[in-house]
Amino acid sequence: MKALLVAGLAFLMLPLLCAAPVAAQGSPAVAADRVQLAACLRDSRGSLPSCIGSIAISCVRAASGDRRAAEFSCARREETVWRERLMQAMQLSGRTLDAGQRSRLAALHLAWEGFIAQKCAFYGATQREGWQVGRQAGCELREVATRALELERVALQQAPTRRPSSPPQIIR
Repeated sequence: MKALLVAGLAFLMLPLLCAAPVAAQGSPAVAADRVQLAACLRDSRGSLPSCIGSIAISCVRAASGDRRAAEFSCARREETVWRERLMQAMQLSGRTLDAGQRSRLAALHLAWEGFIAQKCAFYGATQREGWQVGRQAGCELREVATRALELERVALQQAPTRRPSSPPQIIR
């Protein structure tokens, strides 16, 4: 019982552990990025993965100065939006699960986060000097976005479509 309680708390804390900084989430740039990504996903119904990197690419093109620094910051900026979607999909997926299944989902997600961190760190280390940080950030962006799309698809398949048995009543 204690293990289930700890697992449930871990699942509820996932958004806090994995979400982007609160200051970044409320910024006007992130709000504009959310709108841009939603429009891309709406327009690209047949090929959702084509939207991955769209924000970062336009951000790097618009940046002046060091392209390597822009590559890193733009990838992180887009990753913030995808990570929000990932956390929402995780929460939606967890709603239909019992406590044990939510615990396993949380453990799986934490293991996935660790794997992606290691995978992308290795990828970044294989790049030319000076480009490593930006390429690692781009790798993490792709992985987070791909996982978000995967979980959103699964959450939509699991979501029951229920209608109320009777209309709501106002009691006075």
